[in-house]
Amino acid sequence: MLYSQEQLDEINRQNEIKELETLAENDPDTIVVYLPDNYEALIGKSADDFANGFKSAVDFLASRLNYYNGDLNRLADELGYDDVSPNRFDFVLDLGNYGDDLLEFIKDSYQCETLTSYLGI
Repeated sequence: MLYSQEQLDEINRQNEIKELETLAENDPDTIVVYLPDNYEALIGKSADDFANGFKSAVDFLASRLNYYNGDLNRLADELGYDDVSPNRFDFVLDLGNYGDDLLEFIKDSYQCETLTSYLGI
């Protein structure tokens, strides 16, 4: 049986939802991070099995920095720090103040929710 592209897209979407539900059941601490331009990322122990998924907050921030070709100013802009010098310095201070809890920094800087909430389970 041949499927239309629309049918294939729906099958793929349903399969991805099932995989996400399994991830949410196995790791309820996985979070969904809402990125600019309507993109989303996952951070969790097994999230790196998915496109735009990361095992740790460090991996996620490194990816965002890589996305901006190493430009900390652009990353700071994404996080809501404007281009006024003291505010960019606040970005660096905040990174240091969160210390080893970069996941909390991400939760405070981006709109996030748990994967279970995202899926409504």
